Amino acid sequence: MADFAVFAEGLEEIGSLRHLNRNIEIAASKAINKVARNSRVDIARDIRNEVNLPARYVAPGNKRLYVSKHASSNQLEARITARGRPTSLAQFTSGGRVGKPGVYVEVAPGRARFMKRAFLIRLPQGSALTDTRFNLGLAIRLRPGESLQNKVSARRVSKGLYLLYGPSVDQVFRSKDGTGVATDRVPAIERELSNEFLRLLEL
Repeated sequence: MADFAVFAEGLEEIGSLRHLNRNIEIAASKAINKVARNSRVDIARDIRNEVNLPARYVAPGNKRLYVSKHASSNQLEARITARGRPTSLAQFTSGGRVGKPGVYVEVAPGRARFMKRAFLIRLPQGSALTDTRFNLGLAIRLRPGESLQNKVSARRVSKGLYLLYGPSVDQVFRSKDGTGVATDRVPAIERELSNEFLRLLEL
């Protein structure tokens, strides 16, 4: 899983005001929580601009991208969490029939690719470690000595048979090298947090 924190250090004004009364902490916690909720919506949209996923896939109720921690007046931090389960490449398919080779895969919006040897297979019920589409996976059978090309992520399930995967939500959200849509959102989040805090204080 990848986490992204929204916290009071983004409020440059709070350092000089916090000692005045408890209303400062209350306003800060409300501002942080509102900005965390709004940012989750914006980040979900950014993820869908990068990867061809339906809105319901990154809805907060699915716990793939959600506000996992809310700020309080005693702890001025909220946290947005993205789940790291692999996303079956079947999630990005259109057309295709179980067991029949040939399927269109559209990971990046508007850039469909025809995989003539890939085919849909039914997975065991409750494949808890993978985000699937109707319990379907996308598989390919390799010839002896053949290897996968183009950095496709895959898992071997039997001799020569591999399940194929696309990027997980957390890979798009916040990658290991510090890039990702969450990092891109930082300047806008800091501005919104400062503005909302001052609005609540009526300054």
